[in-house]
Amino acid sequence: MDRSKSAVFFVSYLLYFFSFWMVLAYLPILFKSYGFSDQQIGFAIGLTSLSSIILVLPFGVFSDYFSPKRTLTLGAICYSCYFLLLITVRDFFGVCFVVILGGVGAATIRVVLMSLYLKLIDHTGRGKKVAFLHLGGYLGFGLGPLVGGYVYETYGAVLMIKGALIISIAIILLTLLAKDAPPVVFSFKDYNQDIRKPDVLFLMTVVFVLGTHFGAEQTSISLLMKDIIGLNKKEIGLVFFALGIWMAFLVPFAGILMDKKERVFLLLLVGLLISSCFQVVTAFTNTFLSLLIVRMIHTAGDTLAILESDVLTARFFPAARLGGNSGLIFCVRTSAIFIFAAFSGWLNQVWGYKMPFIINGIMVFAFSLAALMFRRTIPDRSKQEG
Repeated sequence: MDRSKSAVFFVSYLLYFFSFWMVLAYLPILFKSYGFSDQQIGFAIGLTSLSSIILVLPFGVFSDYFSPKRTLTLGAICYSCYFLLLITVRDFFGVCFVVILGGVGAATIRVVLMSLYLKLIDHTGRGKKVAFLHLGGYLGFGLGPLVGGYVYETYGAVLMIKGALIISIAIILLTLLAKDAPPVVFSFKDYNQDIRKPDVLFLMTVVFVLGTHFGAEQTSISLLMKDIIGLNKKEIGLVFFALGIWMAFLVPFAGILMDKKERVFLLLLVGLLISSCFQVVTAFTNTFLSLLIVRMIHTAGDTLAILESDVLTARFFPAARLGGNSGLIFCVRTSAIFIFAAFSGWLNQVWGYKMPFIINGIMVFAFSLAALMFRRTIPDRSKQEG
């Protein structure tokens, strides 16, 4: 794939994460201003993930069978409609419908864009090439909340959402420039054989656990920063910005490390271990600086875990069926996000905004440690894979 086509994927990924986090980082605060309870906020945020489970898997399979590029454009249109409706809808049930639409659109972009990119790149230096795409995502993750926080604090939520809407329209136009991949002959039997491999089942388990910590964060981190630590929206945006730039700095080195490492799953589990420790510590921060330092260490673990989960997806699944199989992996992660987002909403209402980080951190730490010990007891198949 030439540089111009790679640039289309890079910019699309950057703009997707920019617009997604520009709004998502402040949705709990926005919904709080609508008078929603903490349980309703957790449920609504969780629906963003749950809705993707309904359609992203068939969309992924459809992209393999029909056209990844056209499926990507369709997802981008749904994503744009989400922001359009979010400008005017205020009641709880209406918001639930809107976030369902947004979840479908966002998940389709995330899954099909990544799977199409993985189909088009070759196996040589795959870690660095996947890291290149993640670099765009992390820049968007950092810049989106920074701009969103400034606009929200200065001009209000409506203008912030309108900005995201304009960016989503740009994503639609960019999808029209993306290179397509040839379709494959559809077969349920082939997909079934793909997911029955031991390493794939283990990957799905680890990705589920990884998803639980995203659920805790999406529901609670902004409210923790605002109501417990006392940060304003601009300061919240600055935290996200610093973390995004930090992860963008780390990810190229993580990609090089992935290409050199010998054991599969090692960096994924080590990343989870680091992330879980500082998930717990997050609950005990009380200043801007202490929160930032703790979250930087936490996201160093996230960077390893997220990158290797995508690299291993490309490694374990045939390139021709990456759309459907990537959709399956994404469904596993998003189901975990929904479950823990809803659970975190209940914890927030009963115990406060610190408790989701403590419970989730302990849970993920215990799993990661047990998984590392388990992987040491079985043969390493990395030299026989992909």
